[in-house]
Amino acid sequence: MKIQDKDIWHGAALTQIVEHPSFKALNRASDKYGHYLINSDIRVFLKYSKGSGPWHFTITPDDCSVMLHDSFQAGATFVTFVCGTTTIALVTTLELWQIVERTSNSQQWIRVAAPSGKSIRIRGSTGNLPRTVAHNRFPADLFD
Repeated sequence: MKIQDKDIWHGAALTQIVEHPSFKALNRASDKYGHYLINSDIRVFLKYSKGSGPWHFTITPDDCSVMLHDSFQAGATFVTFVCGTTTIALVTTLELWQIVERTSNSQQWIRVAAPSGKSIRIRGSTGNLPRTVAHNRFPADLFD
């Protein structure tokens, strides 16, 4: 099977997840690529952007629909932004809804910046995440 770019970038995040001491199982959460179920109650939606920062991501109406569905399931739901070979930013879906419109019918954007030596800053179509994100938040916060 041919290796695709998305496999490499998602692999960066999945490797860190499976190496965490609380990891037990990894499954697909739906037919949507990048949507995973970790252990039995943690849902993760992976997005990636190559190159150097700032990194740009798209959020489609279908992405929002999947994440909204997840929010009605038991457990926690997160969005993970793989930022080139620099960092991985983790936000909850509640945080995501602060920077994008959850019911939009059009494609939206996310911009992630990781200035050297500083925490990650995330901005979306509807505004800025009100706090910075620590580089070491991923993957530990998935399991806390």
